[in-house]
Amino acid sequence: MGVKGYRLGLNAKTLGITFLIALLVVGATALTARAFERLHALVEQISQVEMENLMTSVRVVQQAESLISLGLMLYAAETQNERRRALVELTDRTVWIRHMTAEVSAVGNHADMLQRVEEIQQQLDLNIRQLNHLVRDRINQRIDADGQEELRLLAAQNRELAGELSVLMGYFATQVRLQMTQQSQHLQQEIRLHQQNLVALALFILLFAVLAGAYFDLTVVRRILKMQRAVSKPVVSVQDFEQRGTDEIAQLSQTVRSYIERIQQQEAHMQCINQELSFLAEHDPLTGLANRRHFHAAARRLLRQSSLPLCVALCDIDHFKRVNDQKGHAVGDVALKYLAELLADGLRETDVLARLGGEEFAAILPVQSLDDAERLFNKLRHSLEVNPLCLPDGETVQLTCSFGLALVESTPLALEASDDFAEAVLDAALLEADQALYRAKAQGRNCVCVAKTAIQANVLVVAEGDQNE
Repeated sequence: MGVKGYRLGLNAKTLGITFLIALLVVGATALTARAFERLHALVEQISQVEMENLMTSVRVVQQAESLISLGLMLYAAETQNERRRALVELTDRTVWIRHMTAEVSAVGNHADMLQRVEEIQQQLDLNIRQLNHLVRDRINQRIDADGQEELRLLAAQNRELAGELSVLMGYFATQVRLQMTQQSQHLQQEIRLHQQNLVALALFILLFAVLAGAYFDLTVVRRILKMQRAVSKPVVSVQDFEQRGTDEIAQLSQTVRSYIERIQQQEAHMQCINQELSFLAEHDPLTGLANRRHFHAAARRLLRQSSLPLCVALCDIDHFKRVNDQKGHAVGDVALKYLAELLADGLRETDVLARLGGEEFAAILPVQSLDDAERLFNKLRHSLEVNPLCLPDGETVQLTCSFGLALVESTPLALEASDDFAEAVLDAALLEADQALYRAKAQGRNCVCVAKTAIQANVLVVAEGDQNE
């Protein structure tokens, strides 16, 4: 099959749509996982880095403010023990502040401010050492007026530096808080965007699933239901099945269509055979006329339905044995069919004509009187006499026949008359017709004789009723 004639089968379409749905679900899952990773990173940054910076900067502010009081303690120390205790406190605080500012500078993005903080710390360290020497000299009373002035200036400068350090770290804390607020807003935007994306993706997957369901409903379910309804009809028509298509359902429909066509052909063939068998069961295979069984059934119906008298006639071909002996049985069969056609052409379609066996024929027909029946069959007898049988080789065979007629009066039969009594009436009429035929043979053949008495059908029925009582 060429590329132009290629069509995807139902399995391929199903797998393709299933793969697309799975791909959409996997893609949605991957996008969700990636979004969660980004959100997690932002939360980590806010909760660990920025929060730690904020707390550290707040601690630095607190410690920077404590430097002022410690500096005053050192400046106001009167003994060596007070000096040393204040110096230890100042040294510890400055080391701690240096350590915390180092942590802030490692992750901070305010280089100028942090550089200034470092410069202040260095200046504080230097001033604290100088202040320590001057306080020690003052306690030991080895300081002059200039030294006192220098001591006062260093103490004032330390307070200014500590205040500036506190202000800088407060500013840094404010910047960190602003940055955290911005990141929090960014996080909220990311969450909203991801929610919108998830809703859009969910709607898209839902729409795709609905379209896929509608597609399968149109291409699979409805076609199967249509085929099921077509098969369930009392009379199955092959036109209800798909005739074209390449997918599995179309192929199944075509297979069922072909199967039903074969079944219908077999049914038609069987019906023809049954009709032939039914015809043969009630008709003579040689002449096509009704046989004895059909004749008796049709005669019973006429006895029940006809309001006119019925003529029962028997016909026999004269010297038929001589025809068979001289011309052969094949010519005898032709003679029988010839007589059957002649009699059928001379009678009405509603009249019943049958071959009872051999060369004997019987007929039953409604008539006005027995004289009308006699004229009809004399006409048929004369037609046979003047129209000899012409054989294919040009030879002619002269045929004559004799008729015996009987009349059945008082028809139709009463409603209470049974089939057995209708059959008895027919048998009585056939007996009278047979006796009349015998007389026709005795009178020289090629003639029509009628029964001397008519059969009174309802009289026989009444007689039957009396016997039953």
